[in-house]
Amino acid sequence: MDNIPSMSKNIFALNVTVQKYVSSYFHDNIELYYILEGTLKLIVEDEVFSLKQDDFVIINAGKRHSYTASENLLLGIFTISYSKLCDMLQQSFLVFWCNSVIDRSEAYEDARKTILNIINQYFGNRMNGSIYLTSQFYYLLHILTSNFMLNPKDKYYEFEKSQTDTRFYEIIHYVQANYCRDIRLSDLSNKLYLSNAYLSKYIKKQLGISFIHYLNQTRLQHAVQDLLYNNTSIMRVALDNGFPNVAAFNKAFKKAYLMTPSAYQKKFKNTDGGSIKQSEADALIQERLYEYFEKTPGIIPDSYMDQDIFADVSIPENYQKNWNKMINIGAASDLLKSDMQEHVLMLRNKLQFQYIRFWAAFSPEMYINIKAGDKHYNFGRLDRVLDFLVNNGIKPYMEMGYKPKKLLRNLYSVLIKEEVEFRLDDLEEMENFINAFIKHLINRYGIEELETWYFEIWKEEVELDQTICSEEVNEKYFRLFDTISRTMKKYSPNFRIGGAGLGIRFGKKKFKDILSNWKANHSFPDFLTLYCYPYILGEVEGEQISKHSTDRSYMKNQLVMAKELMEEINFHVPELHVTEWNSTVSNRNVLNDHCNKGAYIMKNVINSIGLADLTGYWLGSDLFADYYDSQAVLNGGCGLITKEGILKPAFYAMDFLNKSGKQLIQKGENYLLTYCGHSNYSIVCHNYKQCNYSYFLHKEDEISIKEINQMFIDRDKIHLSFHIQNIKNGKYQIKIHSINQYYGSVQDEWVRMDLIEANKEEIEYLKRVCTPRLSVIRCEVNDNILHVEATLESNEIQYIKIMYQY
Repeated sequence: MDNIPSMSKNIFALNVTVQKYVSSYFHDNIELYYILEGTLKLIVEDEVFSLKQDDFVIINAGKRHSYTASENLLLGIFTISYSKLCDMLQQSFLVFWCNSVIDRSEAYEDARKTILNIINQYFGNRMNGSIYLTSQFYYLLHILTSNFMLNPKDKYYEFEKSQTDTRFYEIIHYVQANYCRDIRLSDLSNKLYLSNAYLSKYIKKQLGISFIHYLNQTRLQHAVQDLLYNNTSIMRVALDNGFPNVAAFNKAFKKAYLMTPSAYQKKFKNTDGGSIKQSEADALIQERLYEYFEKTPGIIPDSYMDQDIFADVSIPENYQKNWNKMINIGAASDLLKSDMQEHVLMLRNKLQFQYIRFWAAFSPEMYINIKAGDKHYNFGRLDRVLDFLVNNGIKPYMEMGYKPKKLLRNLYSVLIKEEVEFRLDDLEEMENFINAFIKHLINRYGIEELETWYFEIWKEEVELDQTICSEEVNEKYFRLFDTISRTMKKYSPNFRIGGAGLGIRFGKKKFKDILSNWKANHSFPDFLTLYCYPYILGEVEGEQISKHSTDRSYMKNQLVMAKELMEEINFHVPELHVTEWNSTVSNRNVLNDHCNKGAYIMKNVINSIGLADLTGYWLGSDLFADYYDSQAVLNGGCGLITKEGILKPAFYAMDFLNKSGKQLIQKGENYLLTYCGHSNYSIVCHNYKQCNYSYFLHKEDEISIKEINQMFIDRDKIHLSFHIQNIKNGKYQIKIHSINQYYGSVQDEWVRMDLIEANKEEIEYLKRVCTPRLSVIRCEVNDNILHVEATLESNEIQYIKIMYQY
């Protein structure tokens, strides 16, 4: 089906094809392949991807690619002008990372809806100049650039730019910008400070054709569009597209299309408005599209601005609260400090965390002397850590690997990184040490107590260091895990030992390979642990690549993919844990102190209900990130509470969620409705706002507090109208607790105090004032339907308690 709109006039073109094979070629524009029906094997450079229905991928400019497809292929190809997009974004180099085969996020769903809407609208409306259709093309461009275009600071961007000779793109950009003028190879060689002979050989090597051939090819592509869509003479088309005269145009055109421009125009152009005559292939595609959209109605993007929510309370379901079982704190040595112990008790008492996760239990700071040999180990300092937890009714979640201490400014900048200095690489030594360690714990706390703890063994993230062979390090980890697990299980088979802090961010294949190896050859874990930070990491041609994911539901999608992959290889564990999750790894990101973090936590917790047995937020207190530069009230730390113990919006998100009832009635994109017993109900809801493209262009520690409110896609309120059916008639009291930029936000209060260097009096004031706003409403139900209204500011969170009045 014909290209629309014309690439000579617009940044976009669309083609729908059933062509089952395309040989290897490259193009100087960006292409998006969307599989409407069938399957397709796509080869991009040396990578092979198998696409099925509703998969789509962006092929960057200059990438050689080919494909073979199934008989029932129906493929939509969007072409985006590389030169026009560069000009629009004022950049000289563009790279997209968009492939639904290897990645999943809500941004893909947004793009799918818009792509199908464009194809459906065009199919039903042949008016190429449609304002609505053009707006949809640009909305798609907005989605792609906001979510899939790489930040120039991303390592993958730098890798692609280094791999793709900048000179290659300068040539393409120059020709695209100047093809309609009289340009010569000498003009380009002068611009690039190269000799004609060298540049001629370079172009032949890179493009496989000569400069004049490539120039004429570009001119003819644009000329064909003018012939078909513009009512201008052959001479005008020739001159407008850089040919010196009609004779030269005719000669080049005939060589490429085996007919003259006038014959081509006569054959393919209608006389009534410039549309292309329908060939048999076009008629087939049109029929296929009719059938497709009969089965797949047009999808309108969801709107959450004003929602009517109908819920029936008559059949509540039991569900598991997985978010308040464990919280991360830091290294074992941190738990020896009185201020950290105070914060741990606050988190335990106010948020009911059952487990505290800590690591570096055998580090030099603990003075254990792990290489000393049996009977010479000093467990004194670790005993004080464990005694503090056990005596206060807290269970240890102990990480026993060699996890280094790392404090990050952003993905690429480290404040502190301390590798483990003393390791037991000799497995016999490790077995002796674990024997002594477990005996000591059993004698001190008893086997029954230890059977309630979790012992995790972290695996080194070798994918971040390409100087190390990943297979070798993986095997080394498995041998370590086998030794520790086997040794501990001798004392009790009920000891819970797991690992390894994995993630699909390194790719589905690596994730499956690790689990397959683990299942087939090594001691099986009692629980599998995952990390969920929204960064896409991996390898391209042996180099590390990284990108901050724009997925609004990253943890949910990662868990869904992990469970799918585990099911594929029958890797079944008693428990699945997310031991670390957050929207950022940065402990200098002002977003951590913002209301947005509370909304982010609430959204992700609601989304992940039923997908994991335990999720451990990273992390409990900003004391973990205390450093030379952390003298201010707020430093952008990841904690739920500040260094001085002021409660952040993130803390209240956990608090509100904890007050949910024990039985689930209904959950949605913005809310969780539960039953609390005795005709009482609870609603927690949020108005989470996704960060915009401007946020992802910055390093995370570079954004100031006063800039952060400009970093969201929108600042709109939402209105939720709950219609709760089959509720008991009678009088109800409704209490609404709110945290937003006007009430309860320590960051906003501090801004209103002009970011002062707070003293003790001002810290105490912030502790008092940073509490939720409380509103109380009374109502009466007579028809067994309770109506509750909730209006939420941007990034606001609410806890609504509905209490029956006896």
